[in-house]
Amino acid sequence: MPDLFEKAEKARGKSQFETARRTYKTLLRSSLTQAEKADALLGLADVERIRGYFPDALSHYRQAGQLFKNIDPTTQLDAQVGWALSARASGQPWPALKELSKALIQYKNQKDLQGEAFTRWALGGTWRIAGDMKKGLKELLFALKLFKKIKDSEGLSYTCCALGGIYRMLGQYDLSGRYYKEANKRMRQRKDTFGIAYSYCGLGNVERMAGRFKQALPFYQKAEKLYSTIGDRVSYAYTLWSLGTTHKLLGQYTQSHRAFYKADNLFKKTGDTRGRIYALLGHAEIEFIKGHTNKGHQWWKTAKKVSDQSHYLWEKLHVNSIKGGIVHNLEKQYQKAGSQFHPISLPINWP
Repeated sequence: MPDLFEKAEKARGKSQFETARRTYKTLLRSSLTQAEKADALLGLADVERIRGYFPDALSHYRQAGQLFKNIDPTTQLDAQVGWALSARASGQPWPALKELSKALIQYKNQKDLQGEAFTRWALGGTWRIAGDMKKGLKELLFALKLFKKIKDSEGLSYTCCALGGIYRMLGQYDLSGRYYKEANKRMRQRKDTFGIAYSYCGLGNVERMAGRFKQALPFYQKAEKLYSTIGDRVSYAYTLWSLGTTHKLLGQYTQSHRAFYKADNLFKKTGDTRGRIYALLGHAEIEFIKGHTNKGHQWWKTAKKVSDQSHYLWEKLHVNSIKGGIVHNLEKQYQKAGSQFHPISLPINWP
């Protein structure tokens, strides 16, 4: 039995998520103690979350949390944070923030710096998606400080990536690039395939948003190759969207449409409404730019329908700002949020 646990953890550490998933499933079909079952469920939940199977992840986290309730309250909090991350990815940022805030209080009461750092990292990314970049930045800087204190290389790597993302949205591209480069360096030292791909996509996003479109393409291509080898569906979809956006900005509309279609198919499979909004808007923009107003409006209507059913602030603003291919009143919203990013005309280079 310990051999199977070790095999699952090794596979997960090497970004071999399908192997890890099968091994955890095998473990759960065997005779386990309550503690072992809880550990296997938590590991399986983590893998399903990374793979983009969010309903399964949510269920496994809840089951693990219930088992840990009477065994290990600290690990129960780990399951609670994992549930929140899955909820966030499933279009539920506000329930996620509620759960993360409760977990943070308990980690602090227990003086668990590892748990507090991880939860602040999760809060930072969730506040960003919920539309409050200032709160997100505050949590991520706090997480970075804690991860440095406890010398957690993995935590530092992913927090650097998150800071690269939030500074990019704030229009501070040089600072964003420094954090992504630091993350990429750490990921390569750790041989974290998923993290390497994630940071490559981030570096591409910095180049894209800074207007260096051709320089962005090699980073996306590196990320795409790595994501396809590990079977990722979540971050890979956003890389495809970024690739499509870059092709759009270069006037390469056939390649752009193709990337948006592939991204949207993955967003549908994972139930990521936020990603779908961006992919649909990408199609709409291309048609508006080409002067195909009716086609553009049809894509825009579909994006608006998805947006109206979601809880994402920025995505609603992005959809509502486009009317007939013209951008309205979005720049003030970014300035209000403290961003130096100025989307004033089509084609829009969304964050």
